[in-house]
Amino acid sequence: MSNTWVELDLRILRTNLRNLQSVLKSTTEIIFVVKSNAYGHGLVPVAQCAWECGVKWFAVTSINEALVLREILPDAGIMIIGVMDAAAVAQAIGNNIIPIVISEKHAVSLASTAASLKAVLRCHAKIDTGMGRVGFLWEEAPEILPRLARLPGLDICGFCTHFASVTSPDKSFAITQVERFNTVIRLCDEKGLSVPFKHISNSGATICNRAWNMDGIRPGILLYGYGYKYSEPGNQNPELGGCVEVKTRPFLQWKTRIVQIRKVPAGFHVSYDSTYITPRETCIAAIDVGYADGYSRNLSNTGHVITSGRRCPVIGRITMNFSMIDLGIDTKAQEGDEVILIGAQGDEAVWADEIARWCGTIPYEILTSIRTPNSPRIV
Repeated sequence: MSNTWVELDLRILRTNLRNLQSVLKSTTEIIFVVKSNAYGHGLVPVAQCAWECGVKWFAVTSINEALVLREILPDAGIMIIGVMDAAAVAQAIGNNIIPIVISEKHAVSLASTAASLKAVLRCHAKIDTGMGRVGFLWEEAPEILPRLARLPGLDICGFCTHFASVTSPDKSFAITQVERFNTVIRLCDEKGLSVPFKHISNSGATICNRAWNMDGIRPGILLYGYGYKYSEPGNQNPELGGCVEVKTRPFLQWKTRIVQIRKVPAGFHVSYDSTYITPRETCIAAIDVGYADGYSRNLSNTGHVITSGRRCPVIGRITMNFSMIDLGIDTKAQEGDEVILIGAQGDEAVWADEIARWCGTIPYEILTSIRTPNSPRIV
């Protein structure tokens, strides 16, 4: 058994899903974003749990993730929100997987491959309304998409876009993106391309304005217990009168063990480059996690973990496979004891958003960086 592992409390995920479902219209589908191994949580257990809770749609980033999902969820709607290569068209058609198309060249490539198979590929068109990443530019989409919809081998059955930001107090650009998306929908409809499924809202937008939810929403970080929670909906921008509060909690804990404890004097040099020298006599522990496991080197002399119910600082440079922590001279910790990297123990907690602040990043990166050799343990 590995000394470093992930635990999932799927009871919490079920509660998160119920809380989100309670604020949605019955006509709005949850498209649960489970890409990148369900944000580091484990694709299979997370998707299985969500399906049991009534989620019918899932979003992944690659054909490989999509095929894993199809094997365990034969009736689920599966969408690839990464960019699928034409080489995967046969697998997508054979397994009822829906990719997005991002350009005329991309659409033609997928369509011609599908036509050569005497088959039709269902897909959604990604509209760039201001994200500036991938997709059909919104100004050009009404001219291009109706033409592409007539290609043999292609069935454009949905439109989607992605918000650049809904977290800043000024929501004017988000409102502009919605207006642009609606313009594309209207102009395409006038040219004979009317799609049955439209989705725009990510986690932040889902609770920012329920009018943006359309036919489906794509929540990710919110369901993993992080992100955006409006505690005072009435105080939001009047244009966003449809905002809601959704309470969710993290359901992943990341743990390791103490492999050695030593009592050391003041002036003891710790780890590479001696970036930490003990100011007093103390007990230090080596824990069985390092940057090869995804525990960021940026946490050197900055982060905290929990063991024996108390917070302990990370001291010295984090190395590839080990990290050092200061237990204090009066510690009750013993070798082999559990150490909380992400999670709670007793009255103390360290969650991915706090670690992200220490590292100068976002919780997404902390969670998706976790690498453990075994499947998640379900608790």
